[in-house]
Amino acid sequence: MCLLKKTLAFFLFLLSCKISLCQLIVDTTHTPVQLVQNVLLGGNLIATNVRYTGANHAIGYFDGTHSNIGLKNGILMTNGSVEIAVGPNNPNNRGINNHLPGDTALTRICGDSTFDASILEFDFIPYADTMSFDFVFGSEEYPEFTCCKVNDVFAFFISGPGITGYKNIALVPATSIPISINTLNGNCNTQSNCGGACCNSNSQYYIDNTGGKTVEYTGFTQVLKALSPVECGQQYHIRIAIADGGDGYYDSGVFLGGGSFVGGTQALHISYLPDDTICPNNSVSVAFPDFDPTHQFQWSFDGANVQSGSGSGPYTINWPTAGTKELKVNVSGPCAYDVDSTYVTVSACDVRIPNVFTPGTGDINSTFYIYNLEKFPNTNLEVYNRWGDKVYSNGNYQNNWNGGNLSDGTYYYVLKLTNEEAKEGTVTLIRK
Repeated sequence: MCLLKKTLAFFLFLLSCKISLCQLIVDTTHTPVQLVQNVLLGGNLIATNVRYTGANHAIGYFDGTHSNIGLKNGILMTNGSVEIAVGPNNPNNRGINNHLPGDTALTRICGDSTFDASILEFDFIPYADTMSFDFVFGSEEYPEFTCCKVNDVFAFFISGPGITGYKNIALVPATSIPISINTLNGNCNTQSNCGGACCNSNSQYYIDNTGGKTVEYTGFTQVLKALSPVECGQQYHIRIAIADGGDGYYDSGVFLGGGSFVGGTQALHISYLPDDTICPNNSVSVAFPDFDPTHQFQWSFDGANVQSGSGSGPYTINWPTAGTKELKVNVSGPCAYDVDSTYVTVSACDVRIPNVFTPGTGDINSTFYIYNLEKFPNTNLEVYNRWGDKVYSNGNYQNNWNGGNLSDGTYYYVLKLTNEEAKEGTVTLIRK
């Protein structure tokens, strides 16, 4: 009975998870260096000198897979606690006062005192003419404090060659307007405590999360992209900061997309086909979507046989044995630096051979159809009658033998696979 209850409870959890998208998951066990190097960074850049200022519980890793935040995972920075960001949305706005100082740069944007600043900063060298990353800004100040004089504040300050001072790149798309509660919002005409003069500003980028099941923040932006032109190979500094404005209550947070901080506008990743079942000796096509003729590529195929390919690919390869295989590429050049890796599972596939087939049915059973045979090209099939005479032979069998002119009966076969393994047995031919 106890097992039944546990099974039922697990089923109900899965059902409710499917209906409500489950929840945002947060974790504060990662160090700031781990968050930047192992979570945030994509490709085409190198990051160093990672520093964080703020409460330990105000920054952490998030998994948004089963939420409506729009990002699979990444870093969550808050002016309170990452735990508060976990849904469901509570009609009573939530927040925590960390009793920490604000930030002078954010104070200048806010126009009032700031508190509980969280600041993540590091140096980076981009190997492209642009840097970018994906983000979402959310807040408990939506919608009640929309259009008020003072709101929570966040910014992404970049500095370096070609940039005068610190430039904020947390902007409403295609504008020079910094994102804030008052510049990007919606659904606040009758709910704001300060009137609706600024309501529905850039509302096409706003998501109303009132009553949401997976994230606490009452409102947040769509997934947006922060970007800036840069000079390839030069060192820059990024300062990602968020703080309470006016008082130390009501939390806001900025979600930074995992693997999205890149030189360029998107992360480049190894692709391979097929991406489903791969058996030993199957041909696999591998490529990396970088077509700059000045770049060099150093590949590691983890023991694969390389049949063809050069540069960024595609390569045609195969592995003779089953197991988890790592594909890895290092990119270098006059102004290039990128590393990517992925894992491929090679399964110990086997054929499934029928013991009867029925020519004349017009379906899959009308030929001697061997399942998974396509995974073993150039397989040799020999068929013998009861007296040991060879009645059929094919050095590259294609599942097309329909018995020919042979009479009904039982026949002996020898199937020699590409890996030299031999399968022997009997099959009965019954005509319809």
